[in-house]
Amino acid sequence: MMNKTTKDILADIVSVIRPSFESKGFTFKKNCFESSDSSGNVYQYEINLSKSKGHFSLHLRLKLLNKYLMKEVNAVLEKVLRDSNYRYPSNWSEKDIEVSIKTRINDYCVSMITDWRCFKNENESLDEFRSRFSIWMCVFNDINEVNNWEKQLIESVELSISWFSMIGSDEWIINNTLYPALLMLKKIKSGNELDEKYRDVLSKVRSEDEAKLFFNYLSVI
Repeated sequence: MMNKTTKDILADIVSVIRPSFESKGFTFKKNCFESSDSSGNVYQYEINLSKSKGHFSLHLRLKLLNKYLMKEVNAVLEKVLRDSNYRYPSNWSEKDIEVSIKTRINDYCVSMITDWRCFKNENESLDEFRSRFSIWMCVFNDINEVNNWEKQLIESVELSISWFSMIGSDEWIINNTLYPALLMLKKIKSGNELDEKYRDVLSKVRSEDEAKLFFNYLSVI
């Protein structure tokens, strides 16, 4: 059998799911299927495919992006990241810090799914889910090694469309995100709800110190 490249495998994957996505108004761009709405939301089904040491690695990710919302979030975040009290690893150079800042403030992702186990049925175990649906993160030499790979890809489209249909509203963003939710609540002057969300954010973030700085800068807007 002829050795396939990542370009070949990507073409195989796209050929399976393109009809389903195009019927829902999505278009293919580089390595993702994408659709947008009048609120500035962009919905992406991203196909991350790489090849290393002879085998392919596939990871499917779902993203909600909104440049307008995240520009405001990132304006606050930049102040946080440049604050004199913000702590970076001691071995980072000024260049490392600047690259990190630019990467973060140019990210317009509101929410993302990288672990599709969130879609498992209530009555099945994680092992059962993984045994029937593993295409979202897998390694293979030949894609035919992945059991029912075409069927799994079609199911991934159905799951993504279902998720996309539920997300993107102001209410959803407030209930399901962190910094974007804080910004939205601040803009509508929702005092008690903002404080409650802030406590929720502190319980979920990797860095409480960063979240506290974010909230402080947000408070003076």
